[in-house]
Amino acid sequence: MKLKVETLEDKQKSLIVYRKLGHLIELLKSKLAKKNVEVYLSPLLPKKIDVFDYCFLIDEKRAAEKAIEYPKKNIVAIFINQEKAAKKLVHRRLKNLKIINIAGNFFSEMDVDRILWFSFSQTKEQYLSIYALTKSKPFKNKFRPSLDLKKMVSKKVIVPLILVLLFLYHFAFLVPLSFSGYLSYQVYSALKKEDWEKSGNYLRWLNNSNKITKEIYSLSRPTFSLFSAAILPDNLIEINEKAYLVFNELTVTNQNVKEIAKLIANKSKNQQEKQEIAFRVKVLQDNLKQMEENLSTIVSKIPNQLPVAKQAGQKISEITQNLSLANKLIPYLDNILAKDTEKKYLLIFANNMELRPGGGFIGSFGVLTVKDYTFQEIKIYDVYDADGQLVAHIEPPAPIKKYLNMPHWFLRDSNFSPDFYENYEQAKFFLDKEMNMRGFAGSFLMTTTAVQNILESFGNIYLPDYNETINQKNFYLKTQYYAENNFLPGSIQKKSFLGSLSRQVILNWENASPKKMALGLKKSLDEKQMVFYAEDPDLQEAIDSLFWSGKISQPKCIQEMDNCVVDYLYPVDANLGANKANFFINRLIDIKIKIDENGEIIHSLTVNFKNDSPNDVFPGGTYHNYFQTYLPKDALLGDITQDGTAVDQSEITVEEKNSLFKTVGFMVRIRPKTSSIVKIDYKLGNAFKKGKGLYQLIIQKQIGSANNDLVLRLDVAKNVYILNQNFSPLVKDNQIVYNTNLSADKIFFVEIIKDADK
Repeated sequence: MKLKVETLEDKQKSLIVYRKLGHLIELLKSKLAKKNVEVYLSPLLPKKIDVFDYCFLIDEKRAAEKAIEYPKKNIVAIFINQEKAAKKLVHRRLKNLKIINIAGNFFSEMDVDRILWFSFSQTKEQYLSIYALTKSKPFKNKFRPSLDLKKMVSKKVIVPLILVLLFLYHFAFLVPLSFSGYLSYQVYSALKKEDWEKSGNYLRWLNNSNKITKEIYSLSRPTFSLFSAAILPDNLIEINEKAYLVFNELTVTNQNVKEIAKLIANKSKNQQEKQEIAFRVKVLQDNLKQMEENLSTIVSKIPNQLPVAKQAGQKISEITQNLSLANKLIPYLDNILAKDTEKKYLLIFANNMELRPGGGFIGSFGVLTVKDYTFQEIKIYDVYDADGQLVAHIEPPAPIKKYLNMPHWFLRDSNFSPDFYENYEQAKFFLDKEMNMRGFAGSFLMTTTAVQNILESFGNIYLPDYNETINQKNFYLKTQYYAENNFLPGSIQKKSFLGSLSRQVILNWENASPKKMALGLKKSLDEKQMVFYAEDPDLQEAIDSLFWSGKISQPKCIQEMDNCVVDYLYPVDANLGANKANFFINRLIDIKIKIDENGEIIHSLTVNFKNDSPNDVFPGGTYHNYFQTYLPKDALLGDITQDGTAVDQSEITVEEKNSLFKTVGFMVRIRPKTSSIVKIDYKLGNAFKKGKGLYQLIIQKQIGSANNDLVLRLDVAKNVYILNQNFSPLVKDNQIVYNTNLSADKIFFVEIIKDADK
């Protein structure tokens, strides 16, 4: 490019418009002054520029507009590191507009000279590109910008900085606190999966995180206390600390229980090992009490405003109740484990796939000998081993005699009462007569479902005698296979199979999961798949208080008041079809109760049976169910129907039991792939008087039965008002409906008030 220099003879005026004052502006101003040009600086582009001969617009995108507005003025648009914007103006082809793009961030005097040469020259070229330096170099001249400390320490900077520092000072503890919460969740998740190694690693991190949180929070806590805002952070920190203690105690407890199980399984214990068991049991009790206290503290400290507070509180309360239950039972371990003595427990194995009133058909039984903290021996017997030795005639219950065509009564059918104590006494009677067995300290009845619940804690158990691997899922099928394959009375196949399994259970006792074992036992006991009776009265009282003894409840009002009506219902099945049809049976219980204007209580009990057996072939088939219903003794019976047809009165047996109940029994048959509805109408002899009253309904679950659906409907007359109840029903007009399942014995309370009779 050829440069032409124009000599300025008259003093001209130039305008420099800039957005940010910098080194380039200072150099440009200095060079123009040396050329006898008056220089005017402005951060804004003025509306009129007609008084200026030259206009230097730095990073100003409106340069084209001014060039069009003032076609006779020389306008120079200088862009710094904006090549696209510069070239965009070139395309406008305005003769009085020159465009310069400078690439770089440090400008020399030579760069400014080139800018002026290009600006003042008569060349027709409109675009100039200059490449400046990209690194700053110190210039020792008066144009070097100085560091403006006043601006750096202005209010606009200091105030936000102080606020940020104050915030960090007071709320920095939230970072480790949140991390502690995260770690607590990770420990909980690991413990839930029984990953003890991972939980141990997280526990160490949690402990350190809690310490850091507390140290940082101690700096800002006085400020929080000053404004009465310390409660929430105090509670959150304490929750994490208590959680650490609970998790640590749980880890210690798990190891302790494993050691106790190992020592109990050891048959050759010395005195020191026996003392160690007693010591470990004491430590176990102390740990459980401490966990219970810490969990109670956590529940009380959980902030209600947190979204997960309610759910977490309920879960922790449930765990606390389980710990309280364990603490209640631990003092009886010396008794159960026969400290300094020897005890024999009768084990009754009831197949609830062939349901009977007391839990199921008794196919096998066993005797567990416990001596001084040791599982000394377990013997399994086939029930036919015992029944084959009975020489006396024992008259059977009428339904067994009638529907099973059995003239004699044997141990296998002895659990024909829904009360386990009665069945235990009957079993002792038969074993004394049949095998001269006596001297039991108590008895456990376990259904097939209970055994499955317990086996879950062992995982897979290998039986070398049968080359079989047994677990929770295949136990029933394998047991049935060895029990029924080429079955003959007196066969030892089932006895040998169960004996082999029980021996392997004892051998693998120490490898079982303590958590799954405890949950499996509790689930079985709570849901009446396992019941226990002890000859020791103190131990039995504790079992009764937990509703684990399988007894019939005595219907009595829990409150001392005149206007209290106690209602009772106990539906009981007895499979007398010599099959395992209960595997395919579903049962829905619907009880409709109406309190009329006179205070009388009218019932309509509906039981819907559904048989999903694929055909009439064993193990399924027709469900021959001798169905009994236990009602209050003053109940007045009405219509009894099956599928809308009245049941023949000659087929119905009505009896009084224990001066407390009235039982109604008759045969109900449900063929495969069909349903049948049984309906019993009755009303109570008692009625509500005027004024406030309490309605109390006890519904008991049959031992060994499935967790059937239960619908409770209560309808009251217009002069009867429901004040309160101990359950959460759906309410519509004068009726309440409650849907639940009969997983355990239920007791319902309804407070009412009745006006005068209408």
